[in-house]
Amino acid sequence: MSFSQTDLVNALRQLSDRLPEFSEQQVRTGRLLRVTTERLSSHLNENLKTFGINENLWFALMAVYVSPKSEILPSRLSDLMDLTRTSATRLSDEMVERGWVGRHINQQDRRQIVLKLTQEGESFIQQVWPQISSKSGEAWEDFTNEDYTQLQNLLGKLLNRLDS
Repeated sequence: MSFSQTDLVNALRQLSDRLPEFSEQQVRTGRLLRVTTERLSSHLNENLKTFGINENLWFALMAVYVSPKSEILPSRLSDLMDLTRTSATRLSDEMVERGWVGRHINQQDRRQIVLKLTQEGESFIQQVWPQISSKSGEAWEDFTNEDYTQLQNLLGKLLNRLDS
């Protein structure tokens, strides 16, 4: 892969010359966002591969970990991760198989199943987190708090518009 921002700009300029009302800014931003997202995902997955997991499984485990009492409904997991119920069930199954979470009956509504973090799951997180945090931080080290705030506001604005 040899993505080049210069090649992208040149191609978009050519499109702009040929297509009326073509928005170079919009398309360039969208492409940069997509390439950056894919690279961030690849970077994280490469670091997680050492532990035999991928980012979806890691984020699912972290979602259980940060939930009140380290318990979460599978439907809530699906919503938090923006996944289909089927995908959330697959991740839940894998976390159960690995011994990181257990399935329990919800005491408030006995019709519901709750995923609860196990001690093995917490130990795994404690083992993985320092290494992942350190390696992920390298990609973001040039960002200031102001940069984070600005980027989060802009991405939130775009996401809100896409959801409306």
